[in-house]
Amino acid sequence: LELPAACEPGTYGNVTDGDGLPDCFDCPAGSSCPGGAAPPTQCAAGTVAPAERMKTCDSCAAGTYQDGTGATRCRDCVAGHYCTEGASAPLPCPHPLGTGRGSVTCSVCKREFYLLNSSANPADIFDNPTKHCKRCPKYADCSARGTTLQTLGVPPGLWRASSLTTELHACVASDHCSGSGGAADVSRRRLTASGSDNRVVGDVIVGEGCNAGHTGPRCEWCRSESQYFDRVQRGCVDCPSAGVRFANLVGIVLAAAATGALFYLALTRVAIFGRAGARAAHRLSHMKVKVGFQPKVKVLVSFYQIAATLGPVYGVRLHDDFTRWMEIMDAISFDFLGLTYPDACIGSMRDRLLLSALWPYIAFLMLAVAIACHSLTELLLSGRADNLRRDLVRATQSRLIYWAILVAYLVLPSVSRSIFKARLCESYDINVFTGARRSFLVADLDVLCSDDDPVFRSLGAIFWALFGVWPVLAPLTFLALLLSIRPAVRAKRISPLARACRFLWRDYDADFLFWEVFDLARKLFLASLVLFIDQEYGSSKMLRLVVATVVSALFLAALALARPFKRSDDLYLACVANLLLTCCFCLGTVIQLCGEDNDQCYQLVGLNDARRASEFVIGLTAAMLVASLTIIILKAVTAVTAPTLRLVATGRAPILELPSGCHFHGFISHAWGTGQDQTHTVVRQLQLLMPGVRIWLDVDNLDDVGKLEESVADSATFIIFLSAGYFRSWNCRRELYAALASKRPFIVVHEADTAKGGASIQALRDECRESCVEVAPPAYPSYSGPDEVLACVFDEADPIVWVRVHDFQVESLKEIALRMLRHTPYYARHNSELAPGVAVPGEVGPFALSSPITVLVCRDNKGAFDVAREVKAVAREGRALLRPMLRHSRSARRMTHSREPMPHRSRGAPYCCFT
Repeated sequence: LELPAACEPGTYGNVTDGDGLPDCFDCPAGSSCPGGAAPPTQCAAGTVAPAERMKTCDSCAAGTYQDGTGATRCRDCVAGHYCTEGASAPLPCPHPLGTGRGSVTCSVCKREFYLLNSSANPADIFDNPTKHCKRCPKYADCSARGTTLQTLGVPPGLWRASSLTTELHACVASDHCSGSGGAADVSRRRLTASGSDNRVVGDVIVGEGCNAGHTGPRCEWCRSESQYFDRVQRGCVDCPSAGVRFANLVGIVLAAAATGALFYLALTRVAIFGRAGARAAHRLSHMKVKVGFQPKVKVLVSFYQIAATLGPVYGVRLHDDFTRWMEIMDAISFDFLGLTYPDACIGSMRDRLLLSALWPYIAFLMLAVAIACHSLTELLLSGRADNLRRDLVRATQSRLIYWAILVAYLVLPSVSRSIFKARLCESYDINVFTGARRSFLVADLDVLCSDDDPVFRSLGAIFWALFGVWPVLAPLTFLALLLSIRPAVRAKRISPLARACRFLWRDYDADFLFWEVFDLARKLFLASLVLFIDQEYGSSKMLRLVVATVVSALFLAALALARPFKRSDDLYLACVANLLLTCCFCLGTVIQLCGEDNDQCYQLVGLNDARRASEFVIGLTAAMLVASLTIIILKAVTAVTAPTLRLVATGRAPILELPSGCHFHGFISHAWGTGQDQTHTVVRQLQLLMPGVRIWLDVDNLDDVGKLEESVADSATFIIFLSAGYFRSWNCRRELYAALASKRPFIVVHEADTAKGGASIQALRDECRESCVEVAPPAYPSYSGPDEVLACVFDEADPIVWVRVHDFQVESLKEIALRMLRHTPYYARHNSELAPGVAVPGEVGPFALSSPITVLVCRDNKGAFDVAREVKAVAREGRALLRPMLRHSRSARRMTHSREPMPHRSRGAPYCCFT
């Protein structure tokens, strides 16, 4: 059979019917027919023939595929795959790319990833997928396929600075972070000028992410100038009216004045309220001396002033559940401006900065006027108005210096920290491509920390001027005052200037006169100067905490080694306070590590979240505080009950003021052979009873035996320890003549025990007549002979008998101290304070029996009979509740051992037997 030469393309030839003639038929769909006599060929995978008479199969278009044969249409490429032209199967996208259905190539990132640069070439994205697709930042929302950096989802409660940054910040203080955007340019001035919250500046979307009325970093700034951001309310609230502002200020001033007046009355005027008031005044003064409030209050205030900076300076913020109840403690920082009125409502940052630095001067001027009026009133009421101007200046000058020092000391840390607000910035990333960051002034988020901002430039000059006035000039002024009074303090001659500056030096030993300045420098550094470290990122990094920990540890070591405080309980409290500060800075790192990253907190610290970290820090600090306070209380009780000399009249320790030209309170003269050991005991015991007393003793102070006369003249009193051979010693007589020449008061202590080198008074008088016979000795050319020595040593005052038994030794020491104090300048002016005498806590005091006693006296012992008569005479004078009946017995031994009945006595009345 002969077939046709060819069927046209799209048809094919086939055997025909019975007539024997061939025929051409249309090619079926799903196949191709090139023509001629070839039969139809089914389309291969990746190709289709959608209609009849197809001479060739068409390849599947890009984005489609066909994995079967004889197909009439292509399938869409499945999601997550791409299909090239003529694809017989979908190809998976390289990690971490993804696509939707029918995608030609993979140019978007799959879920949980975002595309870094949305304008990148798709071919480059496909060739370098990990370069362009990044894993979604923590807490961000990348649940939508094809998320880009600009469309990165920000959940509510988080904030980012711009649409070109991946940094997300938790809104820890604001409830108005709406999320899903960024707000890089937050200046209230620029927002007001634009009139829109949502706009594009260049290629950065700004003004989004905050609820209406809120803007700025973490949505902590208010668009309205009549509102301020309240961290307690966690949002913007209206500024108080002028009336409320004035009422707040007046309330704070009146409360402070009333508190000061109450304390003043309690300490100085309570005695006028009858007997109860007198007792209360005595108890208050006694408590003041026993406890020593001033150094303890200074230590505690300093501790809090530094600890209060952990949040604003070091970025250590406790969980919200533990911060609100601590707001009341802000008053201890002495930032009265912030207490009376919100900073943002006062005005511009410049006005706030000047006001925060100048209000202490205004307060001091008001205080000066009050002190001057008080002094003027006192002068007019007392009738001493002859030379009013001179007396007024003299009466107010010392008080003004004291109060100026006190005010400057209290407000210096808070004022310095307020000054540093002009330099305290917080920086945020705004462009991941260029690394650009934008810094905002923390105290005024309306100001950008950049020289391009004219407001910030103007604040720079004000900052450096105020920095020189407060953190630099104030400590230097304190140092200059201490340098000027140093000679007077070391010599214990308290000048008017030294008394006015007593707040700075009174609590420390004379060798550590400048310790207050040293401590103030430490406090200034930790509370404000540390802000110079990493000004942009310091509050979010741990470098400041590390530096503060090292500084606190070094200061604690210096404190423990130097021991500058006069009282040991003050030293213990200062050491504990600095130990707690060191621990606070160490534990601050725990808070920072657990701030926003719970995984990091668990890996590095072992705690699950920030709340547990805050609980851990608070619990540990509280436990240490309880343990430390327990130790302090025990040490304080021990220190308070220590046997130191007190005035009976006031309950206070004596004031050890030295006369002009003297450096010692007493010069003790003794014979080496018979009095050396006793005088050492006298001096050491006096130093324990009166801390700070200065007594010249040869083994401690003698450098040149040729300067004995100079040493005597350098002492306020001349103490003679009379023992056998004293007047036969030439050096003792030299000292004696020098005391006569310089007219020093004599205090004579007599060693009566002959077994210990003593001698009777008569023997010593005879020794004096025999030995003190020099004619015109060099130290005292006008010496008139032994009678002059006898008059000064034996006749002016009865010698003090030195007794070794403990309780009686205390009495001897008390009498020496009392005579020494009578010749100090202070008690020469206030002799009435010494009239009731002195006392030592724990000493054996007078006592009485509640019932009559019978004294049995042995006739054979004349001394016992004399003692009994003296006891009876004392009882009759009413100085005891003792009314003895004196009976003579033949013999005490016979009376107590014989069967003879005792003399009749009243029921319950005891016997006392002197044998």
